[in-house]
Amino acid sequence: AGVAAVPCAASVAHEVGFTGFTATSYASHAGHVASQRVTPSRVFPETPPSSTPDTRNQKVGAGVGSAAILAGVATAVGHGAKKRCGKGSVGSTTCLSTSTVLEKAATNAVEPAKLFEQYVKDREGERVLRKLLIANNGMAATKAILSLRQWSYLELGSDNVFEFVVMATPEDLEANAEFIRLANSYVEVPGGKNVNNYANVDLIVDVAKSQGVDAVWPGWGHASENPKLPDRLKPLGITFIGPTSPVMSVLGDKIAANILAQTAGVPSIPWSGEGLEANLGPDGTIPEDIFRKGTVSTVEQAKEAIKSIGFPVMIKASEGGGGKGIRMVQEEKDL
Repeated sequence: AGVAAVPCAASVAHEVGFTGFTATSYASHAGHVASQRVTPSRVFPETPPSSTPDTRNQKVGAGVGSAAILAGVATAVGHGAKKRCGKGSVGSTTCLSTSTVLEKAATNAVEPAKLFEQYVKDREGERVLRKLLIANNGMAATKAILSLRQWSYLELGSDNVFEFVVMATPEDLEANAEFIRLANSYVEVPGGKNVNNYANVDLIVDVAKSQGVDAVWPGWGHASENPKLPDRLKPLGITFIGPTSPVMSVLGDKIAANILAQTAGVPSIPWSGEGLEANLGPDGTIPEDIFRKGTVSTVEQAKEAIKSIGFPVMIKASEGGGGKGIRMVQEEKDL
């Protein structure tokens, strides 16, 4: 994505008549600015970059997030007239050959909110989701914000369509985490284990409600596979960006997922629930009686299941994620 942004910059530069620097040096400059962000707002300098690219900045520009480069291009052509700037203001640029291009762009500019509303309406969408809570941190949150800003710029001509609210622990703030600086605003939440923050459904719902967001994106890990989250958000009129609760109930549990796969005719390796099939209940989940037949909870039950499987076997916690709860057993005495 970062590589694609440079030809984009070159194209715009050619059309509006940039002078004094190339698309490559512009990308480098955008990377330099991005590397110096210290607040949730992105502010571009008053003066254009030097015509001689700084080799230190080129290295940064080569790997900079595409949204940072695209945001710089948007500012230059006038799309960024109302870009986020905290308490400051967007600096005017002097690297266009004439001022008429900026004046024309400003005249034809449309409020991002109205532009997005029309986009959704044209595609028969039911609701506009502008203010989003990113209920995650690290790479998940960073990726979400950069990708959505890039999409909105490429699709709507503005990277200021969405308003992002993030949750930040004291540890995230201490690290000056990138996702916090990319967001429009953040809400400080307790630190420590993820049950205190990003996996805490009650906390996520409270933050979403207090901030008046349109939707919640949970990312991956943490509360992203907890069916209680979409169930809690729905009565509040807040959209959960992800699978429905029944789907997560079935696929988030390893036992239920295997039964569902077998019901659909997907070949499965021998396991404790081999051959089990089920029709989903009214709530979209595997019936409890069939689910229990696929589980083992005692050594005796495990021994019985192993008779048809044979050693070695793998014992896996049905709700263990990320490789947790896996044990290999070579012989019966180790069960």
